[in-house]
Amino acid sequence: MAGSQEEMEGSSMSGGENAKPSEFLAQHFARKGPDEVEKLQATVNLARQLLESGEVELYGEGENPFELPPYPWEVSEVRSNAPRRIYLGQVSDLATGQGHTVYFAAGLARDEDEFRRQLVPHIGHTLTNGAEVNPGLGDFPLSKTFISPSLRQTLEKFDEGKNAPAGFFFLSRWHENRS
Repeated sequence: MAGSQEEMEGSSMSGGENAKPSEFLAQHFARKGPDEVEKLQATVNLARQLLESGEVELYGEGENPFELPPYPWEVSEVRSNAPRRIYLGQVSDLATGQGHTVYFAAGLARDEDEFRRQLVPHIGHTLTNGAEVNPGLGDFPLSKTFISPSLRQTLEKFDEGKNAPAGFFFLSRWHENRS
């Protein structure tokens, strides 16, 4: 590799003179140790050489393989005039050696997609996408296990629009490990 690090940084920044390092990533790689930092530096140097040589084309819009496209429920629009009602959701996470976890949720939402967006911060995108979700309090799997009779009465009132709060979300988790 020809040229000093200053030459490499100065000559290939083209428009990135004001680029600021990511403190989070810097700490991450520093914690991995000097070998990983050197590997990262060598990777950055190679990337600069590839850019300068014209051997690679920049990604087009939406083409980056490291950015997963959003699930449809993440980007849908909620009808603002849709009535809010109770949605129930449940998903099972079974991992060998880690046990079996069942998540059960109830929330006040205008549609299933809005309910999923409420659920995602608690269990992540993958489990949220795989969750079974239904409107109302009908015969839903495991609802009798996770919803007490008094909570069910409250949820029925919310579902009918009686004294419903501006927001409501309930999450319960059952985990067992028999290993």
